[in-house]
Amino acid sequence: MRETLHTFDRKVGHVVDKLPDWVRPIMELFTLIGQPPFTIGISAVSLGYGLALNKPFYLYAGIVSIATIIISSLLKITLHRARPVNDYVKSMMFKTYSFPSGHAAGALVSYGLAALVVANKWPEWTLTAWIVALVATFFVSLSRIYLGAHYTSDIIGGWVVGGAGLAFILAFVNGSW
Repeated sequence: MRETLHTFDRKVGHVVDKLPDWVRPIMELFTLIGQPPFTIGISAVSLGYGLALNKPFYLYAGIVSIATIIISSLLKITLHRARPVNDYVKSMMFKTYSFPSGHAAGALVSYGLAALVVANKWPEWTLTAWIVALVATFFVSLSRIYLGAHYTSDIIGGWVVGGAGLAFILAFVNGSW
């Protein structure tokens, strides 16, 4: 199983490595918008709005989103998967583990939360909001592979964690509008 996973990671990594050099600044931008100040910020705005206006959905959805990001970080600490070895990882300010990708988990749950809020507030923008959230999540995730911060399986793990958080919001919190 482990060798199959490594083969998968290498194959996808080789495809991503073939992207042209001019995409690097774009990937750096997407990595930036996947950073915790953005993802936790979206969640905190939801939570704060819910507190300020006594709107349970925003409050609970913000809490679940932040909890999802924290769970992703706790899994990293617990699972101890080493990051790829490269100059990008060596230059990272914070030395953390690789699995699951916090950027992927945080982007999926927080940008998904933002899409849900837009969809509920302005139904005519539902499709656009979800497309933007999913495209942003995809490119945040792809940027982590492109820059060498994660293996593809780390990204998939992050999607599972972020997707679970978003599913929880959709299934249990969304009914508390």
